[in-house]
Amino acid sequence: MLDRYLFIRLLKSQLALTLVLSGVIWLVQALNLIDKALTAGTSPLETLMLSSLVLPRVLTFTLAPALLITVIAQMVRLLQDYEYFALTAAGLSPLRVMRPMLLLSLIVMILQSLLAFYISPLAMKALRLSSFEGGNRIVLAELQPGAFKELKPGMTAFTTGQDNDGRFLDLMIYDTTRQKQRVTFLAKKAVITEQNGEPYFILHNGSQHIHDEQTQGQIISFSTYLLPLSQPKTTQVKPIVFNRNHMTIHQLLNPSAHGVNNERRIYRMQGRGLELISNLAAPFVFMLIGFAVITAGGISRSGYGQRIMIAILLAIIFQIGVIALADIAVEQNSPALIFIWPTF
Repeated sequence: MLDRYLFIRLLKSQLALTLVLSGVIWLVQALNLIDKALTAGTSPLETLMLSSLVLPRVLTFTLAPALLITVIAQMVRLLQDYEYFALTAAGLSPLRVMRPMLLLSLIVMILQSLLAFYISPLAMKALRLSSFEGGNRIVLAELQPGAFKELKPGMTAFTTGQDNDGRFLDLMIYDTTRQKQRVTFLAKKAVITEQNGEPYFILHNGSQHIHDEQTQGQIISFSTYLLPLSQPKTTQVKPIVFNRNHMTIHQLLNPSAHGVNNERRIYRMQGRGLELISNLAAPFVFMLIGFAVITAGGISRSGYGQRIMIAILLAIIFQIGVIALADIAVEQNSPALIFIWPTF
């Protein structure tokens, strides 16, 4: 009965704090993506789906801190209401009081492992693929006056601004997507459109400057020109490049078996994998830190602020140690080192 009472209190607090922390961080990260997608003409539903793909990654890094705050808040409440001392006076050991916290830590660890090892990488990979497929529209939303912007590999654009109708003014596009040929497009006005799901630039009143081995600076004027922005499928020999945020745990631990040949990237990915594994201890470590630091003051009803700051500082030190030791473990080819810090 006691376990159920304490566990429900802890669970409610954990859910509330996780939602608040994740919501705030998600909004900060997703607002920029939402603004770009809506400006590029993406539907609100599609924009919401794209932005929601960031949420698993946010949850991965907020579950353990939320647990730390939950344990601290509940232990402070138990101490201030003298419930903790009544329980211990009744013969219950601190480990008995800690049992619901251990259960919640186990649940958080399982959720964190699922999110960090598989759900978050798959979601970020889906976001990357969605951005790649509709990337030209989103990139165009980032096309700022007076700044060069890469629309796609081998194609860079520059504009002086947009008129009231959303048309780009004085647009220049430098195109090197064709082998042995460089083309510069100049247009007084341009607008983005789609045909059969493929994005195009409609250039008005401009010229095409062609530079290759046969023609030395050929200039062709046009009143209207349709310039495709999508990457031709026949030329897409290379796969989309994914980083360590897009890879599941087995891919991170053995990146060379999944097409990664760069030695520096292999080290970074392996370090990331070991870091994620070591972070599984974070819920238990954070719970123990919160419990031990808050109860260390005994019956005193003062000094909670100092104890909370000490708990937060210890949690930060643990997290820094995980990141540092993961890199050392990869450099020395000793994965076992990553398990030393959590047990220390």
